[in-house]
Amino acid sequence: MKIKSVLIAITAVMLAAGCSSLSPSRTGTSVPPTPEQIARSRSAPDSRLIEWGGVIVSLENLRQSSEIQIIAYPLNNSGRPETDEPPVGRFIAIQPGYLESIDYARGRQVTVSGKLDRLREGKVGQSSYLFPVLLVQKIHLWPKQREGGVTPRFNLGIGGGSGGSIRGGLGVGFDF
Repeated sequence: MKIKSVLIAITAVMLAAGCSSLSPSRTGTSVPPTPEQIARSRSAPDSRLIEWGGVIVSLENLRQSSEIQIIAYPLNNSGRPETDEPPVGRFIAIQPGYLESIDYARGRQVTVSGKLDRLREGKVGQSSYLFPVLLVQKIHLWPKQREGGVTPRFNLGIGGGSGGSIRGGLGVGFDF
C-alpha cells in the first residue's frame, strides 16, 4: 500500500510539471485590436493592457529607454508570433533601460505586453506610416528557431503498477 501511495504521488508531480510553461501568459481572453487597426482608426489609446508580438525590424537605444520597431503577427496560444500568417501592422515598443542589440537583433521574434501610449508618425522606407507606441511592462524574447522548422524531440516515460496484487509491473517507453 505504501508503494502505491508513493507511485501516485510521483505520477501527480510529473503530471503537474508537464503542465507548466515558460512562455508568456496571454493577457486576456479577448483578442486585442491589431496595430494596423489602431493606426487606421487613429483613435485615442485606452488604458487596457495589450499583448502584441512579431519580428524585430530595428532597435534604438536612447538615453533612458530602448525603442524596438516590430512587424506584428498574430499570436498563437502560447503568445509566440505566427510568422506563417500575414503581418497585422507595425508598432514601436518602448522598454525602460538598455536592451542589448545582439540579443534584440533584426529578425528575432518577441512578444510584448503593455499599455498603448500614443500614435507616432514615421516612415517605412519612403512611405509615411502611423506607428502605435506601446509602453512595455513585460517583454519575452523567443529563442532562435532552427533552419528547417522541426526541432527533434526525445521523450522518456517510466511507469509502474501493482494491478491489485503482490506482483507488480514496471514499464519504460521511448518516443521520438
